[in-house]
Amino acid sequence: MAATGAIGHTAPVDSPGAVRDQLAARQREVLDDLLAGRTPPGFDAAGTTATTRVLHHKRSSAAHHAAPELDLLPDWRARFHAWAGQHPQQGCAHDDVRAFLATIGAGWVRLHEVYDGRRRLALTRIDGRRVLTVGLGSQIWHLTRRTWKRSST
Repeated sequence: MAATGAIGHTAPVDSPGAVRDQLAARQREVLDDLLAGRTPPGFDAAGTTATTRVLHHKRSSAAHHAAPELDLLPDWRARFHAWAGQHPQQGCAHDDVRAFLATIGAGWVRLHEVYDGRRRLALTRIDGRRVLTVGLGSQIWHLTRRTWKRSST
């Protein structure tokens, strides 16, 4: 489609669909920059830092909602935020959790699968201790080996 100017020149006019596509692409670029901790062109650096923190917190809160067992992982939010800065979201919060836990270790992936109902048992290290996690129905148990010391009499 073209528009005719006052002198008779023709100037191209973008279709509404093309404008929407351009806007969506620009929004995605800005969001990718913010999530990666970069300042998008034309944005204030201080405001960008605050926005990045808010977006990372929102993403980690969604991951926590999908996998409350993340609370068992020491300093998980800080670790998740560092990971999220390098890994753009590729799906839902469950996908984020699986990808994040895969970087931590297979034990944590198995723990998530117990909470998710796809596995009944998982052996992991929580706070430096070996823990057997057992899931039956909606119940989850964390079993640790206790060491009993006998006192001499």
